Amino acid sequence: MSIKEKFKRTGAFVIDFQIVKMFAQVLIGGVYYAIMGVSARHPDYKGLISSTGNAALPLMLAICVFILVLFIGMYLGYQWVCYRYLGNSLARFFLRVSVVSRVDGSPVDKKIYFEREFYKIALCVCTVGLYALYSGSQYYAFGRKPYHDNRYSTDVEVN
Repeated sequence: MSIKEKFKRTGAFVIDFQIVKMFAQVLIGGVYYAIMGVSARHPDYKGLISSTGNAALPLMLAICVFILVLFIGMYLGYQWVCYRYLGNSLARFFLRVSVVSRVDGSPVDKKIYFEREFYKIALCVCTVGLYALYSGSQYYAFGRKPYHDNRYSTDVEVN
């Protein structure tokens, strides 16, 4: 695989990731302002949510987990909408990249496609981006396929 094809493949993921990140920032910002608006109306002078209160650490952990789950859900929702109308993700559609089965070279079915996308984004988000960095560097340097491709016996075809 040439370097052009490698950049198309990884570029499609980065573009899709950034599109979802943009939508997630808007949604998370709205949730943040709603929480802070409710907190400011609390009769206590510090507000409902305080960084020095007893509930600060569990609350911050819950917010972080909520953001991670929200991002994964938004990514899968974005993939679902794109798959329904385009048969592929938006970036893969414009870059002419498709996910195919490694066994027979046919396009993968919906179940395998979404399992693969869920596994990929869950690994990326839960490792705070280290999975994407590691698998990308292994792919560029040695031509090794990412783990999510090996697990689901898929390949990415670049036209």
